[in-house]
Amino acid sequence: MALLGALSLSEIVTRIAAVLIYAALQGALFAALARLLGDARPQNEGRLTVNPFAQVSMWGLIAGVFFALTWIRPVRYEARAMRFGGWGLLLVVAFSLVLMLVVVPLADLLRPALLLLPRTAGYAALYVLNQFQTIAVGSVILNCIPVPGLAAGALLQLGWQGHERRFERLVPIGLGLVFAAIVAGLIPNPASSVLPYLRAV
Repeated sequence: MALLGALSLSEIVTRIAAVLIYAALQGALFAALARLLGDARPQNEGRLTVNPFAQVSMWGLIAGVFFALTWIRPVRYEARAMRFGGWGLLLVVAFSLVLMLVVVPLADLLRPALLLLPRTAGYAALYVLNQFQTIAVGSVILNCIPVPGLAAGALLQLGWQGHERRFERLVPIGLGLVFAAIVAGLIPNPASSVLPYLRAV
């Protein structure tokens, strides 16, 4: 309850919006790059879409609202169907995360257009944009941790081929540990340190 009290209603609403935008873009990137390399499984499972509700994780949404760090629902891949096999999976994960980082400074190009909106709407949209950039940067870095349930955790599937159900049982455990580490302050959001460098590129 203390965490909830520390956030204003506008912060809660804008963070929810920012998490949904992040989830929509990140999930679509993973699925699109997987399809490009020959893996149609994410597409067949409805992940090749910018519909945020097909991508968002409920626990990731909660973490995003309270701590500005989030993750999407795990994307399931078929590495054997990809060009380059396991290396293809590595390319999908790495390039998708890098592309999300590229989107962050490009989003600044929207600021002049948002300022043309009516004052209240414009300020609200700018606030969502700021929250999106903060959440996106922190979440990309978070998802580089190879834990089941996070983006880089998909690489661990290479050692569990033929045992997918066993691997999927590790996902809630991995995400539970990540969530606990975030709550304990062991995983802070580094966006305030990283964002200035991205904008300077």
